[in-house]
Amino acid sequence: MGYALPSEQHSIAMAAATSATSAAPGAGAGDLRTREDELRRREEALLARESQVREQEAALRAHGLHPPNWPPFYPLIYHDIDTEVPAASRPIVHKIFKYWSYTVGVLVVNMVACLTILASHSTTTGGADFGSSLISTFTITALSFFAWYRPVYTAFSKDSSLFFYIFLLFEGLHILYAAYMAVGLPGSGAGGMINLLSVLTDGKYISAAFCIAATAGWMSDALFGFWIWVEVNTHVKRGGHSLDSARAQAVQMGVLGGVQAGAV
Repeated sequence: MGYALPSEQHSIAMAAATSATSAAPGAGAGDLRTREDELRRREEALLARESQVREQEAALRAHGLHPPNWPPFYPLIYHDIDTEVPAASRPIVHKIFKYWSYTVGVLVVNMVACLTILASHSTTTGGADFGSSLISTFTITALSFFAWYRPVYTAFSKDSSLFFYIFLLFEGLHILYAAYMAVGLPGSGAGGMINLLSVLTDGKYISAAFCIAATAGWMSDALFGFWIWVEVNTHVKRGGHSLDSARAQAVQMGVLGGVQAGAV
């Protein structure tokens, strides 16, 4: 925010224009000098405010505080891999973020597949499939972000054993969830294999095409997730992180939270 505020820039410009107009033949030299002094004072005050804002921003950054910038359409949190994550770990964190984004895409494709199942009337559970897939699209998007993506982002940015193990736990559960969705049990909200076979048997080829995409999406999501899990687990072991250090950090965070709550 180190720039002149538009309203103040406009005020200075207007004042300068007024000063120039007043400097017509016959205007007193003293009056002109007074206006110039006033402009100079206003400019110095503006520069002082800009400097103060920059100092406040620097102080916030020094304490790890940043203004929200993500998601772009409605910022709720601060998210900047290139700023918060050490350079050596940025490639894997970027990879995990792309994996999370891919998961969101699979959820959307799966929802469309379940909608086509409902429209094709191929099964008696089409309504349940679509309803469940619609709910899952929003809930799993949020849960996956806060349960395993955000923890691994924090783990790499702060080298935290606790958050590494939180990621390993919930990413493991997500892999099982993706594999379950690939099966496609009727009424589960998944356009996976069993629902795919049902629509193929009924000759509903448009619905089958979307179910094929959903099945392939869930399978690849599970496989890619397992690859990510193994890569992070290898990093955890090489970095000397352990369950004992994770427990110690959890206790420390609990104690600090209790102290802060008591202080309030």
